[in-house]
Amino acid sequence: MAQPPEGPQPGGTTAETPLDEPLPNFFDAKAKTIDESTSADGTTQRSGNYVQALERVIPDWVEWMNDRGVTTLEAVDSRDLARYAGHLARRVNARRASNDTDGITAATAWNYYSLVSAYLHYCQQWEYISENPADTDRAKDEMPDRPSTDSGQQQFWSTKQRETIVSYVDEQAYEAIDANPRSWEALTAARNRALVYVIGFSGVRGAEVLAASRDDRRTGITWGDVDTDQEVLTVLGKSQQIEKAPLTDRPVGALSRWQMLLDPPVDAWPVFPSFHLASLRDAARSQLQDRGVDSETIDTVTSLATTELVDAFRERELTPPTLTTEGGRYTLKKLSQAAAVDCSGDSKGYLTLHGARRGVGEAYYDEAGFSDAQRVLRHEDPSTTSKMYAHKEASELSDVGSDIFSADE
Repeated sequence: MAQPPEGPQPGGTTAETPLDEPLPNFFDAKAKTIDESTSADGTTQRSGNYVQALERVIPDWVEWMNDRGVTTLEAVDSRDLARYAGHLARRVNARRASNDTDGITAATAWNYYSLVSAYLHYCQQWEYISENPADTDRAKDEMPDRPSTDSGQQQFWSTKQRETIVSYVDEQAYEAIDANPRSWEALTAARNRALVYVIGFSGVRGAEVLAASRDDRRTGITWGDVDTDQEVLTVLGKSQQIEKAPLTDRPVGALSRWQMLLDPPVDAWPVFPSFHLASLRDAARSQLQDRGVDSETIDTVTSLATTELVDAFRERELTPPTLTTEGGRYTLKKLSQAAAVDCSGDSKGYLTLHGARRGVGEAYYDEAGFSDAQRVLRHEDPSTTSKMYAHKEASELSDVGSDIFSADE
């Protein structure tokens, strides 16, 4: 195992190691990038969704343990983890019983527990402790039942759902543009139409085309990443490598119309900008201040309404903020409800970003087979694709078996 920067020395600890002593090195080891120079207070800035989840959960666990008199790593045992598991289970039960806002889902409980277990595993590897107390049946038995991972219960945009929301965003965009192509309504409707088409037909992940608030590498695709002639998108894949994703011909018209309406002055503009007024104003203020523009001009620009402010971004060669994955989920929720998409069979109750990706893969699986589904989803490991469509493989094998055993009748 590679030693993290300025990592601990194995075997060099005493029997009184505070629970949080290895945390900085653990976080560094799990970060994608580390920057100690960007924070005003000198704290280390780490990028990556995983490490930022760790930074939220592990300190809370340490505090929870300290409140119960467990303050050192050497003192932690499986009974303590069983108590923590019971605490998580009670929070799950509270949510189920009364929809308590302080409660959590079973999936969240298991996520918290796995993050704590990862930290203790690290401490075991670096010889702070001899074994991982979270990795015991005693502790795990207190956890709530794991949520089902049956692939058949995951959301997949069906053909009917996809075409329902596509028809709705088509209608909304046409009406808004016909009424006033310079309006906020036209901009929003055309952007939303392009978003639905891209995620509904390309198989990209939401975090590959939108900004991820907890990962500074994921800033969303720009117009320079779109090749409508070759029908290809250039994205930062889950592998953290630049990848090519097939766009297909369906989104080309929506993207081209949207580009014409938005009129981005440079290819570096985001394909899916945020039109949240406060975010636009913050971005304009920050960029103008960086250029040394006087405060009076900045105040004038940032007082503009949305459409005029977007015009100012063009004229002054500023870059608008990108719609985040959270914003994308909210947008899809509103569109699903407005379009009356039938999501009655899904616990979410609306179409999701990842449901679109699974739906694209399913369409490829049905029409072209397993190999093309794996390729369009860009799964490095075929087992990932297999797990995603295990319900379909099982159904196909059942049909095969039916044919085989029909001869016995």
